[in-house]
Amino acid sequence: MPRMQCVAHESLSHLLLCSCAVRCAWLRLLSASTGVVQAVWSANDSEASRSSSPLSVVQASPLLHILNCCSRVSSLRALSAVPSHAGSHARLSLLRRAAIVILDKQGATRGEIAQQVGASAPSVRHWVPHDEEKEEFADEHRSGRPRSTDEAMDTAIVGESYNDHFATPRTLKRRLELEDVSTRTIARRLDEAGLHGRVARHTFRLTDDHKRQRLSFAEGYQRWTEDDWCRVIFSDEKTFPGEGGGGRIWVRRPVDEASNPDYSVPEKSHPIAQPAWGCFSAQGPGYMAMFDGSLDGPRLRNILREYLLPTFNEQFPDAPTRWFLWDNDPGRHMSRIVKQFIHNNGITCLEFPPYSPDLNPIENLWADMVKRMESKPARTSEQLEALVQQTWAETTTEQCSKLARSMTHRIAQVIERGGAYTDY
Repeated sequence: MPRMQCVAHESLSHLLLCSCAVRCAWLRLLSASTGVVQAVWSANDSEASRSSSPLSVVQASPLLHILNCCSRVSSLRALSAVPSHAGSHARLSLLRRAAIVILDKQGATRGEIAQQVGASAPSVRHWVPHDEEKEEFADEHRSGRPRSTDEAMDTAIVGESYNDHFATPRTLKRRLELEDVSTRTIARRLDEAGLHGRVARHTFRLTDDHKRQRLSFAEGYQRWTEDDWCRVIFSDEKTFPGEGGGGRIWVRRPVDEASNPDYSVPEKSHPIAQPAWGCFSAQGPGYMAMFDGSLDGPRLRNILREYLLPTFNEQFPDAPTRWFLWDNDPGRHMSRIVKQFIHNNGITCLEFPPYSPDLNPIENLWADMVKRMESKPARTSEQLEALVQQTWAETTTEQCSKLARSMTHRIAQVIERGGAYTDY
C-alpha cells in the first residue's frame, strides 16, 4: 500500500470518532492532497456517524499526531514548511491552521489551542472565524502595491531598451520623462521582458574580410576530430594584474561616505603586473615562461626553445608532426628569426585567423586562472610571480583536455554563423 494510503487509514482510524464538523474541517485539508481520503471516508461515513460524541482536549491529541504524520509525507511537506515559532508575523502552515479549527470544534479554549498548536493568540482568533466564513484554510488573494507603470509605459521602456542596448534604467527614466517611476521599477520591467542587466563582452568588430578568414580556417579543419585536436599544443601570452591592477572592487559603505579613505581603494601610479607565456595540450599544462618588458622576436625565439620544445618532447615524444596553434601576430610570430626557428625544429603552425581569441582555447584557461587568483591578490612583484606559477601548476589535465576537445564545437559554430564570433 502506498505511504499516503497508510497515513490516510491511520488518520481515519482516529477520526471516525470525531463529530461531523471536525470531519469536514479535516477533510478540507486532506482532500486537496490525496483522493484516497475521500474514497475511504465515503466508505466509512455510516460508521463514523454512529460515534458522534465530542472528544475532550486530551482525547483530541491524536489529531496533532495525525498532523505530524502527514507533515512527514513528501507531498504534504510544503504545507508544513513554516516553523511554528517563526515569529509573530510568520504565516502558519495549512496543517496548523487545520489544527486550530479542529481543536476549536472539539471545544478547546483559545489558550489551549494556542499552546498545543504553537500559534499566537491573535492567530487563533483569526483562523477560527475565518474558517466559519470562508470554509477554507488558504490565504486570501493579496492585491499588493499597485504598479506605478501602465501598459503603455512598459511598452515604451522595453522598446527604448531594444533601440539602445546600453541604455541604463537611469537613462531610460530621463529619456522617457518618467518622473514618478523609480530606476528599480524600470529595471524590474526590463527583467520581466527578459532583458537582464549583464556585463558586456569586449569584442572586436569583425569586418567581412575577417569573417572570410575565420570561415576559411574553420572549413579547413572541419574534418578534424577531437583526437586530432588533442595532438595540438596551444599557446599565447598573458599579462596578469596584481592587487589594484584592474577590475571593479565593490564596497559596502554608508550614505555620503564615498570620499572616505576607509571605503576607497588606494590608487597606485604603477600597479604591478606580470607578463607570461604559456602553452598546453590535451595532455595537460606545458611549461610557462615569465618575462619583463615586451615580447619581441629574439625573446620569443628563446622562449620557444626553452619552454615549447621541452613541452613537445614530454607530451608528444613520438609524434610525426608537431602541431602548434597561436595567434596571428606578424610583428613577432612571423619575424624572420622566429619563422626560421619553427622551420628548423619541424613545427607545423596552424593558419590562425586574426582577431579570433575565441578560437584559441588558452584564452579560456587564462580567464580561469585570473578568476582563481582573485581570492589571493598579490601586493609585490615576487608575490605575483609566485601566484601565477602556483595557479598554473594547479591547472588539471581534465580541464586542458576539455578545452582542446572543444575545438570541434568552435569550428562548427564559426561555419554555422558565417565567420562570426562563437559563444566561447
